[in-house]
Amino acid sequence: MAIKHFRVEGHVYYITINIYQRFSIFTRPAYIIPIYDSLNYYRHKQRYRLLGYVIMPDHIHLLIWPYGQASVADIMRDFKTFTAKRIIRQAEAENQTEWLQHFSRAGVETGRSDNKVWQDQYWDVNVYSEQFLRKKLNYIHRNPQRANLVKQPEDYRYSSYRNYVFGEEWLIEIDRDWA
Repeated sequence: MAIKHFRVEGHVYYITINIYQRFSIFTRPAYIIPIYDSLNYYRHKQRYRLLGYVIMPDHIHLLIWPYGQASVADIMRDFKTFTAKRIIRQAEAENQTEWLQHFSRAGVETGRSDNKVWQDQYWDVNVYSEQFLRKKLNYIHRNPQRANLVKQPEDYRYSSYRNYVFGEEWLIEIDRDWA
C-alpha cells in the first residue's frame, strides 16, 4: 500500500528515511559523507532549505523547506539514488561482504534493482506551524540521546544540533533564518 504524500506550497516537511530492514550502516564517516554530499548538492540543484537533520545508524530525519519546482518525492528519489550508489561503492572498496550481501538480498527480495540500500517508502509530515517545526526539530536533536548513543545532544556530531547551539557549519550549512 502506497503512502499518500501531499504537497502544500510553502510548507516545511519532516521526513524519515530508513535503511532497508533497518540495517545499521551509518556508524562510520565514510558512509555518512555521501549523505552530506547529497544534501548539499541537491539543496542547491532542487532548491530547498535544510532546516534540520540527524543521521542515526539505520535511518535519517530531515526538515526541508522546498522553494523550487522539485517536489519532496523528486528530492527523496534523487537523494536515495545518489547515496545508495556511493554507499555501495564504499562497501565494495572496503570489501564489506556482509553489507554487500545484505544490499544484494534486498534487491532480490524487492525485485527493484541488483542492490537496495533504502526502503522504498519514506515518511513525510507537513509542518504546519512554527510550534510544530520546533517540536520536530527538538525530536530530531534528542533522537541520539533517546537511542542511548550519547549522553547529551551536543555530543552527537551527525545532527544539526551543533549548528543551532554553537553555530558550527563545518559538516553542512543549516538554514537557521526561518525563526
